[in-house]
Amino acid sequence: MKTTGGNAIASARWMMVLPTIFVLATLALVFGGVLPCVGDIKEAEASIGELEADLKQQRTLVPVYQSLQKRKEKSLPEGISVNELEPLKIEDLAELPDVFETLASVSGVELVSATPQVRSLEGGRELLRVDVRMRGEFMTFSPLINRLNHMPFVESIESFAIDVTDLGNEIGLSVWLAIQ
Repeated sequence: MKTTGGNAIASARWMMVLPTIFVLATLALVFGGVLPCVGDIKEAEASIGELEADLKQQRTLVPVYQSLQKRKEKSLPEGISVNELEPLKIEDLAELPDVFETLASVSGVELVSATPQVRSLEGGRELLRVDVRMRGEFMTFSPLINRLNHMPFVESIESFAIDVTDLGNEIGLSVWLAIQ
């Protein structure tokens, strides 16, 4: 009977130990496995939220990007206009300062100087370089360059510089004109 009584006590102890082991194993699983995963899940959710915001922004910008790509494919390289070159006659060169004065006044700037570089004609070249300086507001320089680029006798714009002086913003250009 001792054996039976000892088994009953051992059995009663196991009845107490088994639930305790089960509770401890469950707590270890919760604290060791589930809770760290909850932190990872929250980080993943925050990352997903950021990615969704980026995706929404990209969806908004895609049409703008596509239209810019189309414009880029259609646009000509810098310094080339769609106008056909119509050279100035040598007789018309005397009116060149008036042409640049008109360009300046239409663009809302003041012509400071327009200096033809006679040496650029050496060697029988059919191009004349003219150095031009104009003064005005910065925002008027872009339409000025656009108008200059569309003049039929302008072959190219060699250099472009903007200087800030005591008298205001100045733009300096070296322009090659076709002549005949």
